[in-house]
Amino acid sequence: MKFCLVNGVQENHIGIDNRGLAYGDGIFTTAKIVNGQVQYLSAHVKRLLLGCEKLLITPPKQAELTKQLVNVAKEYSLAVLKVIITAKSGGRGYARSKDNGHDLLIMVHDYPAHYDEKATTGVQLAISQHQLGLNPMLAGLKHLNRLEQVLLRDELSNRTEDDLLVTNLNGEVIEATSANVFFIINGKLYTPDLSQSGVKGLMRQAILQRYPETSVKSLSLDEIVKAEEIFICNCVMGIMPVATFNGKALTTTRANGLRSEMEKAVISHD
Repeated sequence: MKFCLVNGVQENHIGIDNRGLAYGDGIFTTAKIVNGQVQYLSAHVKRLLLGCEKLLITPPKQAELTKQLVNVAKEYSLAVLKVIITAKSGGRGYARSKDNGHDLLIMVHDYPAHYDEKATTGVQLAISQHQLGLNPMLAGLKHLNRLEQVLLRDELSNRTEDDLLVTNLNGEVIEATSANVFFIINGKLYTPDLSQSGVKGLMRQAILQRYPETSVKSLSLDEIVKAEEIFICNCVMGIMPVATFNGKALTTTRANGLRSEMEKAVISHD
């Protein structure tokens, strides 16, 4: 970690009664810093505030949060920004403290250099042995309860592929270990419905806004094996073409084109 603010103070520790630690009671977002600016800044701030609203956490003031992120980012030419908001520390048990405030953590990490290489070569993708649970109450949110992803990442560390495609208990394709996924089938763009499981990532949202003809629907493994192209995406890696899926070689032409278009589009987003 290169830098950390805890409730506006530069330090790298937090109280042991923090509710994010005890219960995963909070939300987070992860952004890319380029040339001192947070890409998709307004979308990240909106995501954090919406997450607080859905989890009934008193949010920070939008203008103050934005100002802090802008001030932190301007010191870095290329890095990863992570912002965590948890319910206010204090008390034992599930009930929150009466003031229902929040704790705000802002961290800066090194940018994963291998992302640029993988964007050129494409990634190897395979199907995970694990499945995600069904949770419509929290589906879509990037909340702090990420034990499923911890187990998925442990599985990936014992395999040779670059990432894993995950289904839920209904057998519906949902996402990769830390990225959303898109499929090109018969020339049309598809992405999974995330109303029961998964995270609605901001890069996914940006792609859907730019390409409204994309079909959002429940997808089975039988359907996606017909895909001519697959790509995964998040705000840090951008669009990452899939070179092979379960050992089958795929084309990456359209995914590469979409990546180039989205990289140009992000410049004027904020």
